[in-house]
Amino acid sequence: MSRDGVEFHRFNEPGELKATEPNLYLQAFPLGRDLFEVTATTVDMGSVTLAMGRASPCLSVLRTAANCAVLQLPCGEVEGVVLNTIACQPGLVGTYAGGSELLCASPRRSSFAALVLPFGAVEELLEPPAGSKLLQRGCYALLQTRPACWKRAERIVRAARATADSAPDTFDAEVPRHALRDDLLKVAHDLVSPEVGAEIRTPRSSQARQRIVVRSDEYLRAHLDRPIYTDELCDALAVSASCLAEAFRAVFAVSPHRFLKLRRLSMVRTALGLREGPTPLVKSVALSHGFWHLGQFAHDYRETFGETPSQTLARARA
Repeated sequence: MSRDGVEFHRFNEPGELKATEPNLYLQAFPLGRDLFEVTATTVDMGSVTLAMGRASPCLSVLRTAANCAVLQLPCGEVEGVVLNTIACQPGLVGTYAGGSELLCASPRRSSFAALVLPFGAVEELLEPPAGSKLLQRGCYALLQTRPACWKRAERIVRAARATADSAPDTFDAEVPRHALRDDLLKVAHDLVSPEVGAEIRTPRSSQARQRIVVRSDEYLRAHLDRPIYTDELCDALAVSASCLAEAFRAVFAVSPHRFLKLRRLSMVRTALGLREGPTPLVKSVALSHGFWHLGQFAHDYRETFGETPSQTLARARA
């Protein structure tokens, strides 16, 4: 459902997230027994977009396009969330310049909010201090802001979400959209100013582990046609099994084996969810993605997605 200014989205398949925002690459892997679900509300204000929503437990990889920047905003409901190896907490906001990555582990249902704006307009719109990571392509920073600024930003986001949910036609008009844009840019300016925010320095070991996970994602995306296992990933990245395990536990709080299994389960789900072509056999799809123990596969699939493989197939073909 969409309007001038406000759009509503609901996704129940991880692969659908790629169509949410053309300037962002997003890959998600469900965690938990409930059906995967992401709800998103976006308010388009010309060159600036406010994105707000909620998500079921998942691991996610987000990469900004070279021509955009993202400022993560306060939104509540982030208990247990880990951003680029740093545990989320009140007052923490993230800044992501064009071409940077966000690795997120969300073991519980969580909320999100972000301001998306052109990378070339960051300096003019937000006036970040010289040397800010927001002005450097491929860079990100986590800032610890002052409570007053954090709370003001949180109030604006909550009010925008409430208005978009209850009276979305409010933002059909240019004046309310312009007013919201102005409020968001003012508080965003305060969030990234040196007087308010202090960058959280991540240890070099954490940065190295994050790079390993990013390189793993790149390798996996380059080989979507077949299942990848831990030993191959170690060889491709030239790292030891213990080094790979430390990286995934630091970033996603799971083992590489668990992550790769989640990825293969998601690939199976995508194959079973295809609505065109001959109806596939669940057994054949499972075997082609490396699941030789069919009973364990069915159990793991149900634990991850909240339904059996045959139910996924039946919904797609209904």
